[in-house]
Amino acid sequence: MKLITPIHITYIAAICLLFILGSQAYLVYDYFQTTRAGLIRESDTVLEEAFKKDLALRYTQSSILDKKTPINLNLKSTKPAFEKRTKYDFSNRKDYKNNILGLLDIVMNIQISKTIPLDIHQMDSIISGILKSRGINTNYMIYMLHPKSGKIILKSDINYKSTSLFQISSKYLTIDIINDKALQLVLVNPFGIVIKRMSFMLLSSLILSIICLLAFRALYDMLARQKKLVAFKNEFLSTIAHELKRPVASLSFNLDCLSAPAFINNQSKRDMLLSKSINATTELNSTINMIVGLAKLEEGLLTLDLKPINLKELLDELKIRFISNAVKQIEIETTYQADKDFIITGDAQLLSQCFANLIDNAIKYSDNEVLIIISICEEAGGIKVSVKDNGLGIPEAKLPVIFDKYTRVHADITKVNGFGIGLNYVKTIVEKHGGTVEVKSEPGKGSEFIVLLPK
Repeated sequence: MKLITPIHITYIAAICLLFILGSQAYLVYDYFQTTRAGLIRESDTVLEEAFKKDLALRYTQSSILDKKTPINLNLKSTKPAFEKRTKYDFSNRKDYKNNILGLLDIVMNIQISKTIPLDIHQMDSIISGILKSRGINTNYMIYMLHPKSGKIILKSDINYKSTSLFQISSKYLTIDIINDKALQLVLVNPFGIVIKRMSFMLLSSLILSIICLLAFRALYDMLARQKKLVAFKNEFLSTIAHELKRPVASLSFNLDCLSAPAFINNQSKRDMLLSKSINATTELNSTINMIVGLAKLEEGLLTLDLKPINLKELLDELKIRFISNAVKQIEIETTYQADKDFIITGDAQLLSQCFANLIDNAIKYSDNEVLIIISICEEAGGIKVSVKDNGLGIPEAKLPVIFDKYTRVHADITKVNGFGIGLNYVKTIVEKHGGTVEVKSEPGKGSEFIVLLPK
């Protein structure tokens, strides 16, 4: 069974995210349609309510004008409501089968309209009040039309021409079956009302979508970091293997030579091979200690073994070690008072690793002829150690970040193995001793690292 790789996880997460966002979009659309349908039903109710109010007003006006007995709508009454009885055929109007009150409104409107016809502008005023009472603040239009053909007879604003793509139209409200007339209320661009009613749904959907996007971005960044860490781990192990291989190969070669018959009775050669073997072992041990120190630094467990240290002796030992194992033509000059000891309190092993890093970098990033000048002098409050070389130098733009972790200056123009943690390690150890480190450099002429340690 194949393991799920980070790229597979990314695809799965992307598909899930698209599904979630698609579901959110569908829910929003469905809720929009539901809200829109509710607003249509509400516009039907508004139109019916306005028609009833208009009918009541016209009935009152007709009763005042006509000084006679008010219209009697009781069809079973023995007294005629009008001078001549009128019959209406509603047999084909199945939509009014269970709406007796609606039929009575139509009959009343037909009779009253003979005296006072429906005034669409009065309807406009009534509808305006009803809409405001319901919190529906939008432009609207009232049409009087033929319901079968849809031809408009009258409209509340003859100069208004709707250009909005988003309108909500009520169903036709029949007001006259003889002359085939109906009313329709059109809400012009009520998008703001729909959005307002959907505000909670939209806000919650937006928040959930943002959370999903942020979660996906966090997952993507996590996978990218893991991929970077895997690549760094592989490079780190490769570099460490290379760093350990050199002293191990030297040690193995020296031991093979020591066991050869030609070297058994040659004391000077045996001493040279023993010296190189000791230096190789020291380098191997130093590299291992640095790896352990880096691990402790990452976990915050690194502690200092503070003891008096003679810096001059420490640097002399490093000088001998690097010259005896030189792969280039190396010259290391020391400029300090021979009769003066420079004593500080610190961790000899860690400080030795720091200065070894500086010397090793000077050798790595130089041509075949390497000149390193190491100087020690006293300053107010401490001792200053300078390691100067004639190497490639550091571009000015890189100087502010030279001590940052994983920063490599000449990775693109040299074949030097490394992972950009040496100088960061130096800075961390020096600062842990209460000191400071700075660099001066000029491309093509070399670099100088200055370490100031307290006494």
